[in-house]
Amino acid sequence: MKLQLTSEVKVTLRIACGLLKGASRRFFMASVVVQLDRGGQRRLAQELGWNRDLIRKGLHELRSGITCVDAFSSRGRKNWEELHPKLAIDVKEIVDSHCETDPTFRTTRLYRRLTAGEVRRQLLEDKGYQQDQIPCERSMRDLLARLGFHPRKVVKSKPLRKIKETDAIFDQVHLVNQQADADSGTIRLSIDSKAVVAIGNFSRGGTNLKEEETLDHDFAPDAKLTPFGIFRPDTSETWLHFTSGTATADFMVDRLQELWPELKKTVLLRIPW
Repeated sequence: MKLQLTSEVKVTLRIACGLLKGASRRFFMASVVVQLDRGGQRRLAQELGWNRDLIRKGLHELRSGITCVDAFSSRGRKNWEELHPKLAIDVKEIVDSHCETDPTFRTTRLYRRLTAGEVRRQLLEDKGYQQDQIPCERSMRDLLARLGFHPRKVVKSKPLRKIKETDAIFDQVHLVNQQADADSGTIRLSIDSKAVVAIGNFSRGGTNLKEEETLDHDFAPDAKLTPFGIFRPDTSETWLHFTSGTATADFMVDRLQELWPELKKTVLLRIPW
């Protein structure tokens, strides 16, 4: 009995064929053709959309008993690094010096600081490539990923809150502080700088304590100052300084030198003669 292509049969054949691939799919298509009347290939191509070349190949395999091996891995377009090995070498040379490893050392991944666009620019300007000799920016990102260079920003490793030496370290700090406080010829000072402060007519809510109109955002401040403070624990004295730049080590030393003549007098008074 020949197979009848009713609407229900067509739906079943489409589903079954879609679940198969390669030699199994061709064998199934050829088996269906054999069960139809003359012109079955044409009817299946028209009504089900099956490829007639695949049907013919399946019929040949069915009659001869020889199955053709599918080389799916060799199909498709090859990657840039396969077609142009020198390009991959030049890309590695550019990116290698701008990479960071995983700071936690839990993986061997390399994180690049260069964008794909910057890599393309260096290939064009420094390596002498032409536009048609290198991939576009999107393909360059894929190439960098295949070469093992990932664009993720390196996250600083979080320090441990406490290590086995923590208690011993603080015990030593407290001991040194006590020795400094007991030494009449030593002055202990605590120094620190704080976040930059925007100077201007600003106040949260747009009004200040005098109910005058102010700005509630500091998009355009009159100035920006960095506070730097010096604190003397034994006398609770405090000195506050500001700088329009960064509170560098030189800035801190200069402030200490300015303060030292005043501090030196108190040291001389404390030393027993």
